[in-house]
Amino acid sequence: MADWSLAGRPALVVVHMQKSLCMVGGSLEQMGHCKAARDAGIIPNIQALQKAFRDRGLPVVFVAACHPEEFKVPAYGPFWQAAGAMKINLEGTPDVEVIDELAPAPGERIFYNWPFDIFRFNDLDDHLGELGVETVIVTGIATGMAIGHNSFCLADRLYSLIVPSDTCADGNEKLHRAVIDWMLPPIALITTTEDVIAHL
Repeated sequence: MADWSLAGRPALVVVHMQKSLCMVGGSLEQMGHCKAARDAGIIPNIQALQKAFRDRGLPVVFVAACHPEEFKVPAYGPFWQAAGAMKINLEGTPDVEVIDELAPAPGERIFYNWPFDIFRFNDLDDHLGELGVETVIVTGIATGMAIGHNSFCLADRLYSLIVPSDTCADGNEKLHRAVIDWMLPPIALITTTEDVIAHL
C-alpha cells in the first residue's frame, strides 16, 4: 500500500461511461474508447470502487455528455465535424444512459454536461459541496479529453484529486499514457483501484 492519506470526504465521479461511447454497438464505438475500456479492464475496476464507496456510504456520481440538437461547430479539429454531423448523445436517448455494468444505484445522480467541462450546464459543484466532498476520485473515458481536461477543472476548484490509472482509458494508448504519466502527476495522486480502496 502506498504511503498517503485521504484528504477529507471523498466522492467517486464516473465520467462519460455512457452507452454511446462504452457499449458494444454504441453510436460512437468507432472512436475506439469502448474497445480500450474493455481491453484495459476499467469496467470491473470502476465496479469495485462503486461497491467500496456504496458499502461505506460515500457518494458516487455520474457525468454523461449530452449534446444540444444544434450548436455552433468550431472550424478546426475532427471532433467538431463528427459531433456536428451526427445526431448523437441527445437528451432522452440511450446514448446518454450509463452502461448497464455501471448503472447508478437508487439515489445516485447523473449530471449532464457539454462539451468537455463536467461542471458546465449543471449543479455538480454545488452537489459535491452539499455533500462535504473534498477529494474526488475521477474515473472514466476518454483519458485524453474528458479525464485530462476535467482533472484541471477539478484542480481549478481546489478539489484534492485522485486518478486511479486502471479506471480510465483512451482509444489512443499513447495519449492515455502521456496524460497519466506526464500531464496529471503535478496536480493529482496517480494510483490504482486497489490502493484507493485500501485507503477508504
